[in-house]
Amino acid sequence: MLGTTWGTVDDLISGAEYHVLRPAGPEGCTVVVRETSFLVIGNGEAYAVGATGLALGESGSWVVDDGYRPFDAGTYELDWGRDGGLLRVSGTGTDPVVSGGLTDIGCGW
Repeated sequence: MLGTTWGTVDDLISGAEYHVLRPAGPEGCTVVVRETSFLVIGNGEAYAVGATGLALGESGSWVVDDGYRPFDAGTYELDWGRDGGLLRVSGTGTDPVVSGGLTDIGCGW
């Protein structure tokens, strides 16, 4: 219960936004992204959600300067292949991706 409460408080403080990316990959693998922003830093995490509807952990994360939100701005690419997906997160010239930004996506198929 404490973990759920802390997660809810964190979402409220950081203004968390969630995005379900389309298209889905092979066998319905879906990417869900959580973006947050606090003061001058933006953060994001990607989760691969399989047929069970559960994410079994974080697939990758990134940090962006000045609280920029790449998914709100549409500055990302999601490409699927036979063995999984690749998520590329981009910033701008003034709000670059500071770390992360390239994530392999796999739902365990």
